[in-house]
Amino acid sequence: MKRRLLLSAFAATPLLAVHHLRGDGDFPLVSADSHAATDEPMMDEATAPFLDDLRRRCYRYFEEAADPQSGLIADRGHTDGTSFSTYASTAACGFGLAAHGVAANNGWISHEEGASRARNMLSFLVNDAEHERGLVYHFIDRLTGQRALDCEASTIDTALLIAGAMHASQVFPEDRELVELADTLYERVDWRWMLGDNGCLHMGWRPETGRLPYQWDRFSELTILVLLAIGAPNSAIPPSCWTAWRRDTRLHHQGESFISYPPLFVHQYPQAFFDFRGVVSPDGRNYWRNSQLAHLAQIEFQQSLANQSPKRFGHYGEDLWGLTSSDSSSGYRDWGGPYQDGEAQPDRGIDGTVVPSAAGGGLAIAPEQTMRTLRYQKETFGESIYGRYGFVNAFNPPRGWIGSDVIGIDTGITLLSASNLLEEGVWHPFMQHPAAQRAFRLAGFRPLVG
Repeated sequence: MKRRLLLSAFAATPLLAVHHLRGDGDFPLVSADSHAATDEPMMDEATAPFLDDLRRRCYRYFEEAADPQSGLIADRGHTDGTSFSTYASTAACGFGLAAHGVAANNGWISHEEGASRARNMLSFLVNDAEHERGLVYHFIDRLTGQRALDCEASTIDTALLIAGAMHASQVFPEDRELVELADTLYERVDWRWMLGDNGCLHMGWRPETGRLPYQWDRFSELTILVLLAIGAPNSAIPPSCWTAWRRDTRLHHQGESFISYPPLFVHQYPQAFFDFRGVVSPDGRNYWRNSQLAHLAQIEFQQSLANQSPKRFGHYGEDLWGLTSSDSSSGYRDWGGPYQDGEAQPDRGIDGTVVPSAAGGGLAIAPEQTMRTLRYQKETFGESIYGRYGFVNAFNPPRGWIGSDVIGIDTGITLLSASNLLEEGVWHPFMQHPAAQRAFRLAGFRPLVG
């Protein structure tokens, strides 16, 4: 919904960091046993090496796209690493903070180097990057930290940045400076400033016009934003805000209902940090299952497109699928599917493009289905789409178009989801953070029974 709307090893995980923003009570952790709620991946002799190689390539982006001084992560870069955008993406910086922790825990870099990279970025974000009442701008200059591209100070991008900082503070708890910087980044946000009278958060603020009229008032990636704002150490929004947004777009997959928004990234970003597998919301919904259904429904949707229009979409199917907001041969597109029950139409200009991160971001959610298409993509198209940083952002087989870039948030969600699948590498540290526990508890989540 938001991505460009306004601008078009587990056992080695350290113990809980001692935060000065410690919560007022612990939510019962469920991640230790919640793997039972996850489909087990089809781990043959080729799968583990593939995932290891994919993750290492994805992390290479966060090494090479980081500014040497600020540590800020470029929004995008060429697939061969020859150039990067001069501006950083705040959300990509959040994914980068988590990526440094994953890399250190897996031994790709030393623990000391991981802490240094995360601390350097956090220091710049706290002390130098432009912000408004704690809300960081959607895009900021990699060198100066100043607002870029006339963008908004963004609530969702700030939330994703804070989520990455929370993860880093749990992975590197011995680094007191790092932990304090992460806490400061979270503590300074004035969430209530962005809260509307209807209990929904506004999307951001622009210096030219003030608070944006657009709100997070319907299902989307907002779940991570609302939870972090409810669990915030300062200026927290009321727990009732969890029920304020609309859940009226409901579709079905094989008779099972799920709350829908077509691009798959909205079903992936919150799941990368919050472990929803073993909990239900106050109304009894399991958002983990909701995300699984969204992925399965999209595969079915794209297969239906192939059946109806084999000349245009015959390449779509269980072997080759995936739509989420991405580049295309005609520019950046906010597309996905399905849009309605029982109908398969190429809405929003769907033109046969395949977006690898649509499956990559769902590796922990639907392992068998996502592994099948990602391995097929690599084996079929080879180095033309799989290179220095893993998969290209998007490609279109019928048209012969292959995107020239990778995008930080898409490379990042692939790395984080694969790490959760293999070792709970993001979930386990993040869910031990007191604010994550507090958010679940205050919002009324409870353990899943049965």
